Parts: sequence; C-alpha cells; structure tokens
Amino acid sequence: MASRHFTHSKAMCWIALDRAIRLADAGTLPVRRIEHWKDEAARIRTFIDERCWSQSKHTYVRFAGSEEVDASLLLLPIMRYGSPDDPRMRSTTEAVRRELARGPLVYRYLGEDGLRGGEGVFLCCSFWLVEALALAGHREEAAQLMAALLELANDVGLYAEEMSPETHEFLGNFPQGLVHLALISAAAALDEQAA
Repeated sequence: MASRHFTHSKAMCWIALDRAIRLADAGTLPVRRIEHWKDEAARIRTFIDERCWSQSKHTYVRFAGSEEVDASLLLLPIMRYGSPDDPRMRSTTEAVRRELARGPLVYRYLGEDGLRGGEGVFLCCSFWLVEALALAGHREEAAQLMAALLELANDVGLYAEEMSPETHEFLGNFPQGLVHLALISAAAALDEQAA
C-alpha cells in the first residue's frame, strides 16, 4: 500500500499545534516557538483544505486526493478543527451518514486498507456521529441515534470494539475503552445541548 497523507492524521497535527499556540498565548507554555507553530499550523491547514477536500462530494476525504469518506473525520468538528455548524463540517458529517452508516451503526471506512478480511462497524464512529450531530444543533436526531445505540449494549452496558451490522454480534476487543469514552463524550454533548 502506497504512502498516503491521511486527513485525520494531518488534522490531529493541526489540532496539537493549535492547542500549543493557545497554551503559549495563555502563558502556560513558553512562547519562543509560537511563530514556528503558527507557520506549521497554517501549512497543514492549507494542505487539508485544498488537498483533502472533495469538490465533487462536498466532503473531507480519507486521504489527500481520494474520494473515500472516513468516519474519523467526525472528530474534526468535535475537536474544533472547524466549527460544528461550518458548512464543510456539516457536509462531511452528512457524507459519513450517507456512505458509512448502517442504521445506527457506522463503518470507519469502506476502502482498501491492506489488511486481510472484513471488519464490522467501529462503534466509536457511531458515538462520534451522535456528538457531531449534537454539536451542530441536531439534538433530536442525535438523541434518537444515541437511544438506538444504547439498546445495543450488552446486559451490563458494555460494548466491544466492533459489531456486526447484520447480527449485532460483538467483534474485536471487549470491553473497548475508546468506545466507552466516545459514548461519554457524546452523552456530555447531548446534555450540553439540552441546557
């Protein structure tokens, strides 16, 4: 598999630099590198917005130059790469729903990844969708999706890493801490939007 510039990875680098800049501005970090951080953040932002955006699909894509959607892009509005109600963030969220959702469940991506075998839906992605919808002001839709996902937990409220979209059988690591963190974050976003 050829080397690729994945949008999620690039965006997380931008977010790290953005937070370092904020900490330096607040006096928590030394400011001696702040101009370098600003320059690097601006270069990354330009790369993402120009090379990781599909004009034809109106969405950020899995990696530069592709047309594939990746549910990890739901983290862009959650982590405030852009405002949750920004048109690009909203259309990316809709593209994830349109292309990767199977009922309340969301695949991470459907494209080739160099690994053998198939995968189930990655449950984090479903909770990221709840949070992205809530933050964008679609609280009722987000609450309905959350209710459907909560019904899929086991008898003690736990989730595995993945799930079969057809049978709802748990797949992968169990219990999966990252999924439960995504659930908590989504619940907090729903609660915040209710206030």
